[in-house]
Amino acid sequence: MSLRLAVVLFLAGLGVLASAWAARDVRVTGSDLLGAAFSHALAEHARQSAIAVEQDFRGTRPGLEKLAAGTADVGLVMLPPGEVPAFDGLTARVIGYQPVVIVAPEAADVTQVTFPQLRALFGTGALESIKTWGELGVRGEGRSRLVELHALAPAHGLTLPLFRRLLLNDGPVRGDLKLADSAAALAQAVRRTEHALGLSPALPAAGSGLRGLAVATSVSDPATLPTEENLHHGSYALRLPLYVVFRREAAPELLPFLRFLLSDECAGTLQQAHFLPLPVSARNQLVFEIEEMR
Repeated sequence: MSLRLAVVLFLAGLGVLASAWAARDVRVTGSDLLGAAFSHALAEHARQSAIAVEQDFRGTRPGLEKLAAGTADVGLVMLPPGEVPAFDGLTARVIGYQPVVIVAPEAADVTQVTFPQLRALFGTGALESIKTWGELGVRGEGRSRLVELHALAPAHGLTLPLFRRLLLNDGPVRGDLKLADSAAALAQAVRRTEHALGLSPALPAAGSGLRGLAVATSVSDPATLPTEENLHHGSYALRLPLYVVFRREAAPELLPFLRFLLSDECAGTLQQAHFLPLPVSARNQLVFEIEEMR
């Protein structure tokens, strides 16, 4: 066999291997909160990559069962606060967070709150309750006005259950808390009055007429906003992690799909479902880590 023919056959073999690598089908499962835009993005990625992506987003628990049984390749799951991830034989990495954002009208004379203040505002078990803006430090004419409280209804997201778990120890909320059936309806309800606060799954966009409040764990701690960086580093504590879970030995075959999950395109679709992705630098570092897995 001539050297030229050997080289041609070798390159052809590499092409076949590359095609097989690129054609790796993926079975993905997990949380039912990722939304239609995310599901559509996975389907479009599958079309462009000429692979099959089987989607089963019925929830975290069913997803973990499928991963454990070997009937799914990748899981996107969320665990209750305080529950330590124990993925037997599986690798888990955080790829984003769902925050609880405290929102107020942009004109409101308040920019930050503390955990004790939030407990006294929304809960029923605090030693002292907060009902007026003056009790939040507001001065002037508006100090005597009652704080009108809003939240996303539990049937439409994790915001209120997550807040209750993190700050109220699953205790009850005030009976006058007004519930909205969507993030947009919540934003509208808070925006239309100057004396409202809301529990939202997303930081308000610039020009929305709303502001997100910085939150401190106590009066002696710094207050931080729910930015990608603060969520990732843990300085903003009102958050729930979103994990990607897979078998480490399968990482080389799953690498193209995992790269997509950490791409800017996928980050945008996660934001539509009220998840804040990792900062770009952290996503790039995670891709590098996965590339080194064997």
